[in-house]
Amino acid sequence: MRLKSFNDIRGIWRSGQITGKLLNEIAGEIHPGQTTAALDDYAAKFIGGHGATAAFLGYNGFPGSICTSINDQVVHGIPGDRELAAGDLLSIDVGVVLEGYVSDAARTYVVGEGETGPDVERLLAGTRESLAAGIEAIEPGEPLRLVSRAIEQVLKGARLGVIRELTGHGVGFALHEEPTVCNYDPGQRLPLVSEGLVIAIEPMATLGSAGVILAADNWTYLTADGSLAAHYEHTVACWDGHGFILTDPADEQAVQAFGRAA
Repeated sequence: MRLKSFNDIRGIWRSGQITGKLLNEIAGEIHPGQTTAALDDYAAKFIGGHGATAAFLGYNGFPGSICTSINDQVVHGIPGDRELAAGDLLSIDVGVVLEGYVSDAARTYVVGEGETGPDVERLLAGTRESLAAGIEAIEPGEPLRLVSRAIEQVLKGARLGVIRELTGHGVGFALHEEPTVCNYDPGQRLPLVSEGLVIAIEPMATLGSAGVILAADNWTYLTADGSLAAHYEHTVACWDGHGFILTDPADEQAVQAFGRAA
């Protein structure tokens, strides 16, 4: 694990403010009839307009600036000509590089207006709450598995499928670093959470089974049973005894700790 200094975390936080603002503002572009390619174009211009670059574009050959995953697509959906329909679930995952520092976050949106139904609400609320529980569980000197356990307990309590093949990860100097952050308790005491640890916590859950399959494009993961999926993610730093969210512009604790973005 590559631990970060205060100045490193501040740099990742500044990157994370762009990531978080994009996820906030792109919501206004999500509507029936919109294409995921148009959303990708919006994101590319937004990131470039803030003096940053898209971490995903060209990463192992990925062709987009963001990942756009619809309904039973869990993660890594490639932007394209598909038009969104009312009631679709759209997960957007975005990474930003600013002055060499990398942040990563994701959010699931409901396309259009109207009722979503109790099962969809359970999926979205349960996945969001599991992310919050994982962040709350960060404590220096404690096993990282406690973060994973907190996520799993919330997801299981919401009667959601807990995906095991896809995980969170370290982030900051590169898009993917050690350690692996499972969304279930892996039963291993090590590694321990340390001051300066920066991780992307990203629970992914389904309304059905936990199984996933890789699509023919070799990028997109889908639920094995065709059930709906949700994905929420924040870049989080362990500093001064607890976790700070670096990709939420509304997080006042992080603002006070790491200063306002230039």
